[in-house]
Amino acid sequence: MTSLSDSYTVDFTHTAELSVEDQIEHLAIYQGTDSALTRVLGTIDVAAQKLATNPKGYKVCPQASELGVLNYRELNTDRFRFIYEIMEDELRVVVHLVLGEKQSVEDALVRNCLLLPLRPE
Repeated sequence: MTSLSDSYTVDFTHTAELSVEDQIEHLAIYQGTDSALTRVLGTIDVAAQKLATNPKGYKVCPQASELGVLNYRELNTDRFRFIYEIMEDELRVVVHLVLGEKQSVEDALVRNCLLLPLRPE
């Protein structure tokens, strides 16, 4: 059983890191690279702090639940969506995707999990 004083470790998967790069590249078109980096990395810091202290405080990801996957939660902050799961026995949060607020979870999973491995390096 965890207490309110427990702090969780927050880790980002490789897929989450790629999705962060996608967000930076997308925003850089409109805001410039420096501004995009500052915004996205700042939002990641805020989200990581929130997830480290209260990972259960956010809802089950609606789009994932429509696919029958109920163990993923979603933190929405600064127009970004952090899709994550809680590894309670390890006091660990694993972020799997970072999406813009209007991006489809299903499309992102297809792109990052099915199509990305098919690309030549």
